[in-house]
Amino acid sequence: MNTVARMRGLECKLGHGRIVLPAEDIDLLGEYAVGARLPVSERVECAIGVWAGDPILSISLSQHVAVGSRLAHGALLVGGRGGIRWALEIDQPVGLVEIENVAAGSPNMPWRRAATLSDQRTAQYIDVRMMIAVLEGGAT
Repeated sequence: MNTVARMRGLECKLGHGRIVLPAEDIDLLGEYAVGARLPVSERVECAIGVWAGDPILSISLSQHVAVGSRLAHGALLVGGRGGIRWALEIDQPVGLVEIENVAAGSPNMPWRRAATLSDQRTAQYIDVRMMIAVLEGGAT
């Protein structure tokens, strides 16, 4: 199943590849401190972080060497529950892109999808809201 509503996304470098995040789900871009990995998921790394003095849960789609704390670059996401916000770690923002359609994700990771951009490139699209719902134990 594909969604065909055009939308804007933020293309980001992540490791050797690129991902696209829905622009409407991003509040700020910045650097922040994160602590050691939490046992939230085997598919992604999560850690408690601090963004401008406020606690956040940081999601990383890349593996990191286990250390006590480190600096991360990321996108502070819109929303949150119980006063805790989420951030998604990225290596570097590239720019805004137009997304023409998004394919359905796999049953194992329904939030990790393929998008066709307006310039006809394909990119890995991260359905931020679905990913957070899955990590929080909610239905997909």
